[in-house]
Amino acid sequence: MTISLHPDTPQARTLPSAARGSASDGAEESRIRVRLFTKYVALFVAVVAIALLANGLFEVFFYYREHKASLIRVQHEQAEAAAAKISQFVKEIENQLGWTTQLPWSAGSIEQRRFDALRLLRQVPAITELAQVDATGKERLRVSRLAMDAIDSGVDLSSNPKFTEAVAHKVYYGPVYFRRESEPYMTLALAGARKDAGVSIAEVNLKLIWDVVSQIRVGEHGHAYVVGPEGRLIAHPDISLVLRNTDMSGLAQVRAAQAGDGVMPDSLQEATNIQGQKVLTASAPIAPLGWTMFVELPVEEAYAALHASLERLAIVLLVASIFAVLAGIFLARRMVGPIQALRSGAERIGGGDFSQRISIRTGDELEGLADQFNDMGARLQESYATLERKVEQRTAELSESLQQQTATADVLKVISRSAFDLQMVLNTLVESAARLCDADEGTIFRPKDGVFYLAASCGLGAEQESHLRTFASVPERGSVVGRTLLDRKTVHVPDVQADPEFAPSSARRRSDVRTMLGVPLLREGAPIGVFVLTRHMVRPFSEKQIELAATFADQALIAIENARLFEEVQERTRELSRSLDDLRTAQDRLIQTEKLASLGQLTAGIAHEIKNPLNFVNNFSSVSTELIGELNETLRSAVLDDKTREDVDELTGMLKSNLEKVVQHGKRADSIVRNMLLHSREGSGEHRHVDINAVVEESLNLAYHGARAERPSFNVTLKRDLDPAAGAVNIYPQEITRVLLNLISNGFYASAKRKESAGDGFEPTLSATTRNLGGKVEIRIRDNGTGIPPEVKEKMFNPFFTTKPAGEGTGLGLSMSHDIVVKQHGGTIDVNTEPGAFTEFIITLPRKLAAGGTTGGKT
Repeated sequence: MTISLHPDTPQARTLPSAARGSASDGAEESRIRVRLFTKYVALFVAVVAIALLANGLFEVFFYYREHKASLIRVQHEQAEAAAAKISQFVKEIENQLGWTTQLPWSAGSIEQRRFDALRLLRQVPAITELAQVDATGKERLRVSRLAMDAIDSGVDLSSNPKFTEAVAHKVYYGPVYFRRESEPYMTLALAGARKDAGVSIAEVNLKLIWDVVSQIRVGEHGHAYVVGPEGRLIAHPDISLVLRNTDMSGLAQVRAAQAGDGVMPDSLQEATNIQGQKVLTASAPIAPLGWTMFVELPVEEAYAALHASLERLAIVLLVASIFAVLAGIFLARRMVGPIQALRSGAERIGGGDFSQRISIRTGDELEGLADQFNDMGARLQESYATLERKVEQRTAELSESLQQQTATADVLKVISRSAFDLQMVLNTLVESAARLCDADEGTIFRPKDGVFYLAASCGLGAEQESHLRTFASVPERGSVVGRTLLDRKTVHVPDVQADPEFAPSSARRRSDVRTMLGVPLLREGAPIGVFVLTRHMVRPFSEKQIELAATFADQALIAIENARLFEEVQERTRELSRSLDDLRTAQDRLIQTEKLASLGQLTAGIAHEIKNPLNFVNNFSSVSTELIGELNETLRSAVLDDKTREDVDELTGMLKSNLEKVVQHGKRADSIVRNMLLHSREGSGEHRHVDINAVVEESLNLAYHGARAERPSFNVTLKRDLDPAAGAVNIYPQEITRVLLNLISNGFYASAKRKESAGDGFEPTLSATTRNLGGKVEIRIRDNGTGIPPEVKEKMFNPFFTTKPAGEGTGLGLSMSHDIVVKQHGGTIDVNTEPGAFTEFIITLPRKLAAGGTTGGKT
């Protein structure tokens, strides 16, 4: 491989901005070379190491599983073999003992049985003592290797388990015991087939079992042992553990084996032995005795081969890593050198030295890349001669382009600031959708008089756009627009020529459209437009493109709704402006009327004249408030830039502020008019006999629900003490109801005001009481509100006197109540109060109106 850099003739032309050969460039080259070199070396080492490590880990994993399974299997086989040998040992003794119980006691002499017993001792060395008991449980014969023989000893064994268990179960296996604390023994009793044959009891030396256990070799440090049904150790290579009568029931493997009839579950292959050492263990049941054979191998010894395999893997990985480092260094040097030559040559060519040539002889893609750089340098050198002329020409073009871009930027600013210019928004949306969805054409159709016309488009020719705008389309299944409108769902036609239902409209018959996508614009399930994207080639739209088109369609729907709502708001604003002018005129007239009014001289005609525009203003304010809220929620879901959103928030805030002022002044004017109407008339309706308790109850309910409607969070406790003897009273019911509503509402207002200052510990309460006073009836309305100061109490029944904030009252309520009770009904009204504690209004009404009393004629 040959790598060299050699420039051509010194006449090569360079750009004045080139800067080559500096110390900083050399440092940058060195840094890049070292970084690329290190990257390749590290990559090569990582590939080799990961491959070896993965292979080694897989081998170790499967070797571990297979090795462990093999060890457990061998241990199971050893345990089962040992258990079978012990079972066979016991079975043989049981078979040899069986022929001593075949004959009844009357069939032979004691000497003959003694002879048979001695012969059994010679044939079965494990039996050290044999006793024969007759059917009544009396010992008749005992022959022993270790003690004197006994004939007809008469020992009663009828209640001994050796006899009773043998008779009941035909065979009895006694517990293990140690004679002279040295050798293990057990008792084996066998009953004859005949009832009069008796029972033969043999004491069996279990040394053979210890020999079997001691001969089992499991690795170098493994061993086997036998455990009885109570968890006591029966046989173990360490006889001292057996002699100490060691309890093994505390070990997990012993408990698990006893629970599983001598077989441990697979989940307990690793456990802890009596010495606290981790071991692999297996078990097998010893069938006739209920014993369990265990075989154990220390875990360290079991996994020694695995540890050796890991060490070999580490050595191989280390050697392979060293080799990978060396190989990586070699390969990286061969790769980085040509790349550095390419970089240096490309930097000089990029600096303007078009005469620079790169010479690389590697015979691969790098050499081809160097040749391409050389060709590029040659072409640049050739084209540089005409560059100045082209620069001048291009400068003029750029100047013109700059003017176009400036104009475009101004248009974009107008679009960003005109979010409610529907046509501009629709054009922007359809252009963006066509560009992002890789469509050749984009159109939006909107309805008008039962047909759909072109509302916005991009990519259409002038003639095609003219046709679509001239000929409005009627929804038909033949066109994609009609199918989308009729089905009210997205319609995607991959190839219109292959679609049997497609029948292009007259406006599209000369177009070369092949693929079409239609997305409906639905408002409350009804179509208000169609968003259409088309392609001139058969290229179906992807799922993502269809979703993106649906998103643009949603934005178009939001824009249409925004424009509609904005137009409605503008129209309502104009109406509001006119209504405000009427309201100002009415307020001026009302102020003049209020100044001239005195003690009932207010005319109902003026009040009625004001009432009509006032009702319109109040109703319009309520509708406009809901409309502004709906507009604000819609605009929040629209995609607007920050400037447009600020303008929209400013506009809606201004409208909302104006409406709040209108509502405030409307309430004040409505209160003034209502009090004028009430104060201007001497009575209302006809007087008649009514149940005064029913009037009080109805007034309480009306006032309570009205207060809760205005302030849902306010709760007041109502108390009633209505005297059944109050009975019927001849009154004007509507007028007295107005008085009670006024007093109860004032009580609610005072209680709420005290609640605000007192906090959660205060419970607002209002009580209503009626009393029979013979020819009169007394009504008391009491609240626990803020009370009335003495200076206010003196003036409270004067006309136009009020303590409420401006805009919340006119001061006619108590004055009107005083006139209704005193002047109209001939009663009295008084107040008992304590500031900060309570207020109680006391009304007395005569049961009958005076013959010359005031009338209830309507004004």
